[in-house]
Amino acid sequence: MASPYLKAALLTAALVFLGFFFISQLDAMRANELRANVEELLFQSEAERMLFTYSQLMSNDTNEICIYLSTAAETKASQAYALSEKIRYYEQSNLANADYERIRNQYYLSNMGLYLNIRAAEKYCKGTPYDTVLFFYKLKEDCPECRAQGGVLDKLRQARPSLRVFAFPYDTNLQFINVFVKRHGISQVPSLVINDRDVLLGLKNEEEVAAHLRKG
Repeated sequence: MASPYLKAALLTAALVFLGFFFISQLDAMRANELRANVEELLFQSEAERMLFTYSQLMSNDTNEICIYLSTAAETKASQAYALSEKIRYYEQSNLANADYERIRNQYYLSNMGLYLNIRAAEKYCKGTPYDTVLFFYKLKEDCPECRAQGGVLDKLRQARPSLRVFAFPYDTNLQFINVFVKRHGISQVPSLVINDRDVLLGLKNEEEVAAHLRKG
């Protein structure tokens, strides 16, 4: 007859295995959900880039493109922000899936595409109703000031529907981010670049940031 201790050990091992199995399945489902959402943002960015290319090569009339951008911008901004929050939450609770770094990098790429499309719209559509903020923070090390700056930007976003915040890690090997770090001379975090013009180094409060935004 098997020892009751052996039975207990086998039962415990089986429960641990089942628990790990269900957790890994949940992590995989979440990763697939995030991957699909990021791919949708990438598709939207690429679609807009193709429209700009079409306008430059095939037509001098950008009115149709500008109408499309004005109707799509609000939806995309909401999707990008919600996806950022979801990636952060899922990654914090992730135990078994190793795909999150790649998913996060793809999200940064899609976010950069959305930012560049706003800049292009400002150029080709004679202005934009949006203020843009590039927010550089530290990813690989704890950064209380970065968290505080994120909170300031969240409050400003709620008060200013036309504000678009694009957050990127300063400590990365991603070249498309490093190009902007060098372009704006970012030497510390947190740092903000407002409307591709004003560079604010270090933690800034709401009033300091708002002073560089459009009035209204």
